[in-house]
Amino acid sequence: MIVPLVTPVPTSGAGSDLVVVLDGGSGRFAAADRIGQALSQPPRRLLIRCPRGTLPPQPTPELLQGFDTATQITALAHWLRHQPFPRSAMVWIATDPDHTARALILARIALGSQGIRVGTADWPTPSSAERRKLLRDALRLTLWRATGSTGAWLVPDALARKRADCGV
Repeated sequence: MIVPLVTPVPTSGAGSDLVVVLDGGSGRFAAADRIGQALSQPPRRLLIRCPRGTLPPQPTPELLQGFDTATQITALAHWLRHQPFPRSAMVWIATDPDHTARALILARIALGSQGIRVGTADWPTPSSAERRKLLRDALRLTLWRATGSTGAWLVPDALARKRADCGV
């Protein structure tokens, strides 16, 4: 059976939506606020961050850890497997404008396979560096879906640097 890399998701539906902030700099929390204000019902919030990342504003949303976009999205997918999440609800990703397209596509790869819909946003055109990272990370998430590993161990120097920067 061939599984599509990205599953198209509808953008409507009522329920208990979830806004996920990836490694919360102040601009990312502002993006989460804008998303929340645009929704018909107040969403739940979740922060995924490095232990050394920016401290969240109070009150603190639930926290998960990841040291890069791929591990943050897989942490989200694992967490959602064990949560009561209504099928009518959507996950919204709050991040920096240049990072938005990559984060949303990765979330769709990881969460779409679980039947979880990822909300759309206005996608600014990503930089060429972000487009290269998108291809790399899409392959990592596809590997994760097949094996349970993002393959970060294939690049040990980058893995060690990211973990050290994050304090993991």
